Amino acid sequence: MSNIIQLENIQYGQILKNITCTIQNDFVMISGPNNCGKTTLIRILNREIKDYSGTIMINNQNIENYKLDEYLNIVQTIIPTELLFLEETVEEEIKLQTNNLEEINIILEEFKLKKLLSKKTNTLSDNEIIYLQLILALSHNPKILILDNISSYLNKQDYKTIINNLKEYQVKHSMTIIMTCIDLEESIESDYLYIMNHGELALEGNPLEVLKKDNIINKIGLDLPFMVDLSVKLMDYDLLKEVILEKDRMVEELWKK
Repeated sequence: MSNIIQLENIQYGQILKNITCTIQNDFVMISGPNNCGKTTLIRILNREIKDYSGTIMINNQNIENYKLDEYLNIVQTIIPTELLFLEETVEEEIKLQTNNLEEINIILEEFKLKKLLSKKTNTLSDNEIIYLQLILALSHNPKILILDNISSYLNKQDYKTIINNLKEYQVKHSMTIIMTCIDLEESIESDYLYIMNHGELALEGNPLEVLKKDNIINKIGLDLPFMVDLSVKLMDYDLLKEVILEKDRMVEELWKK
């Protein structure tokens, strides 16, 4: 896979310290406790914060060398609820913000959100606002989609639906997705996991391999997903050889002992 994003020694005040990593065409999750620097890193990638030190390359080009419209055609960022509505209905708002109505209709069909069009913008719930932000972001056909902690504004079913749709969309459109989260349960769905702590990258790799490092994760102050935690403890007693996420399969494996 090609390297889509390269970060080299990114520092920002006392918040970020020497962040260096390479992100490929994957579904990437960045986790960590509150105030570890996740959202600050997202705002830097969104070009809101510019007085950082270090280098960020997107498709082998420094992000500072992109014109704003060029950058927005490559990178779209969703920070929940940061959307100012100027029109009365969702349909009018969409028409105001984009001319790519054909792509909007395709996205609405794929995400089964046609009913959202007739809603008044001042009556939208938090999860509907995120849906609208997602529709508008995807209408640009970005190569990179960044979402900051959207699960805090969604119920479990809505979150699961969005993730499933995004994963299908990612494969279809060869898109890089970067998401932040606090709940490590969400990281299991990703291809690659970074865990931040005190402005630094503490752990990275395949999610299930990273989550086996329970001592480090507990010291950081994060909770392991229940089935991962149970698997790791059973592995310590040589009762399992790998992390198992399905309860029935775990019972079967233990029954063999």
